[in-house]
Amino acid sequence: MRAYLRQTKGLSGHGPKDCFRELLGAGLLNEADVRCLLEMTDDRNLTSHAYEEELAAKIFSRVREYARLMRLVLSKLSVNA
Repeated sequence: MRAYLRQTKGLSGHGPKDCFRELLGAGLLNEADVRCLLEMTDDRNLTSHAYEEELAAKIFSRVREYARLMRLVLSKLSVNA
């Protein structure tokens, strides 16, 4: 994402959250999808310290939606490259 945004839009997001926000600003994703992708990033950070089964189950229940969104991001980057 970072390389795509830099090469095609002249944007320089540093981390995943910056890049997701820049995809929104570039009109490639809608606000609801970006909100969910930001949540995905938070969940990813939580999993590195997730030793509670309840938390792991909550995050696991959202993985299918996260996968759909990542496929969407990849398709947007491919189409617009």
